[in-house]
Amino acid sequence: ACGCGNFLVTTYRELRRLELEVLKKRRKSSVSTLTAFGAEQLSKLHVNQFYGIEVEEFPALVARTAMYLADHQMNRELSKEFGLTYARIPLEEPATIVHGNALTTDWVSVVSPEKLSYIIGNPPFVGARLMTKEQKADLLTCFPKTLKGVGNLDFVSGWYAKAAAYIKGSHIKVGLVSTNSITQGEQVGILWKYLHEEFGVVIHFAHQTFKWSNEARGKAAVHCVIVGFANFETEKKYLYTYESSEGGATES
Repeated sequence: ACGCGNFLVTTYRELRRLELEVLKKRRKSSVSTLTAFGAEQLSKLHVNQFYGIEVEEFPALVARTAMYLADHQMNRELSKEFGLTYARIPLEEPATIVHGNALTTDWVSVVSPEKLSYIIGNPPFVGARLMTKEQKADLLTCFPKTLKGVGNLDFVSGWYAKAAAYIKGSHIKVGLVSTNSITQGEQVGILWKYLHEEFGVVIHFAHQTFKWSNEARGKAAVHCVIVGFANFETEKKYLYTYESSEGGATES
């Protein structure tokens, strides 16, 4: 559910900036080597390393275009830093943005788990009692028919189930923004027990409740959590707490 690609664009931009910092440090220690490189050898990151699934056609097209623009922006930053004209136009290999339903699409058909490192996003916020019949049907495809209480799960839980199944036996990390209801009440025992027992899900980090809002007209603020998990243990785990729903996070 990548929408117009905000998460993909931000991630690509920040990774390119990290890469640029690495290149700047290398330049300090080996100026002649870096200046001898062709511009195309400076950046190893490419938009074709990014994947998304979006159910609506227009946002999918916007996401693909937005990744082109992000690449152009970061190429300009790199050019400015190294005094080189760096461009990848036309882009022959765009980001893979699939127009489809993320809950009924086989994610392996989009990208093989062997090629993936991270899954991130903010799946739709729809409560268990507010889903349409179509959304409820899509959600049920993500869980076994024998699992009791699935009808009490929020729509976002489908992405947790899909991600958990996809990463099983891998070192892929997942981070999802969700309504805080999936960490409260009866949903906890249904969803998290299933994810742990069926797929070996281990939580690596979590943000407790904070307010999520946007500037779209008529969009109400919702209270969210962020949960990061994988299929393996990690030496350090982090919990981010908030003194108020609108305050900054404290790491513990």
